[in-house]
Amino acid sequence: PCSVPTAPCCPCSDTEVLLAVCTSDFVVRGSIQNVTHAPEQQESTIHLHVSRLYRQKSRVFRPAPEGGGWRGRVATLLECGVRPGRGEFLFTGHMHFGEARLGCAPRFKDFQRMYRDAEERGLNPCEMGTE
Repeated sequence: PCSVPTAPCCPCSDTEVLLAVCTSDFVVRGSIQNVTHAPEQQESTIHLHVSRLYRQKSRVFRPAPEGGGWRGRVATLLECGVRPGRGEFLFTGHMHFGEARLGCAPRFKDFQRMYRDAEERGLNPCEMGTE
């Protein structure tokens, strides 16, 4: 449970997710292939397979050598305890000293629901395809 809602490991609120889609350096739809941990840096690296690239400001995600999508890595705090999970997520985040740092990462179907709800109420901070 999140005692401090702004803590880096807490799930983002709907509003935070919708803002992240507008303001992040990268926004991608994909799944977690693997997670590696570097305890001495207090970091985890999440290896992603990306099916849809909505935005990237630097070349974090490159075409997968085997074709069909993109590959890339994003870093997060070790304490967040990220594990490989099934299913598709919307990954957002920012570049920090040339490294992609994870921001909000809701399940993709949750993001689609948030986006639709906000759209119906005219509250979306920016437009984005959700397919």
